[in-house]
Amino acid sequence: MAFRIERTDSTLRIVLTGLDRMSNFRRIVEIDRANITEAAVIQRHEVESRIDHRLNGIGSHSGERYPGWRRVGPHLGRDVIGPQFWATARSGPELPLLVLDLTNHKFKRAVLEVSDPELIDALLAWGTSPGRDS
Repeated sequence: MAFRIERTDSTLRIVLTGLDRMSNFRRIVEIDRANITEAAVIQRHEVESRIDHRLNGIGSHSGERYPGWRRVGPHLGRDVIGPQFWATARSGPELPLLVLDLTNHKFKRAVLEVSDPELIDALLAWGTSPGRDS
């Protein structure tokens, strides 16, 4: 995988490397804890089918036509007004993804493949009570 997810006490960082870094014209996407309004774990097919296209035109498009493709970068979809940032590897439709709804951020939603259960639990707690220390 050419991305990794890191968490500090107040910030979530998605660090892009390799081709992901080049195709997205960015190295890091940072999300402050205060910007997370809601967090949920949702199966991939439930959110992926709502993707219309990739924002900058490079890479995979249309979640309905190309389900399970590797998606890293900004996308536009039907459920969210504004850009979403996706960081997922190629996988089946039942893969659970962490979906973070954001406010006061460049992206309106972050959809992440997170393999660490402790990180998922911590981020879910951030989304349900943004002011609480974890």
